[in-house]
Order: sequence, then C-alpha cells, then structure tokens
Amino acid sequence: MDTALPDSRRLKLLQKYDPLKHWWSVTEMRFCKKCEHLFTGRDIRILEEENQQPKFHCPTFDCEGKFEDWEYPDLHL
Repeated sequence: MDTALPDSRRLKLLQKYDPLKHWWSVTEMRFCKKCEHLFTGRDIRILEEENQQPKFHCPTFDCEGKFEDWEYPDLHL
C-alpha cells in the first residue's frame, strides 16, 4: 500500500489505526514534530508489513515520524 490508495480506503485506515486523533477527511492537515513539516492525510505513506498490518509514516523524505509525532496544526487564519 502507499499513496496510490483511493481516498476512501486511506481515510478508513487512518480512522481505524490512529489511536490519538480523529480523521474526518484525508485533506486534514497534521504537523510532524520530528521534521517540522505540514502535510495532509493524503500524503501519509502507508506500507503493509508481512503480517498484513499497515504502518504509517510521515511523508517527508527520511523522516520516521508516526502518529505519536503528529499534531493538529496551529493555524491562525
């Protein structure tokens, strides 16, 4: 699995496996504390391990950020 997932499947996976935050849409933004980048749920790398369990990683190159590293962004509009 990876970015080629349809948005509906991607959203279901994020909703099922993110233990810390609720996902209403794949267009929601998160901020990675490790690499200090902003991204959407659509950008998250989703990889399937041998045991069929998906693993979620920050989309930033060389960043190993995971759910516990992602925060709701502090956007001031």
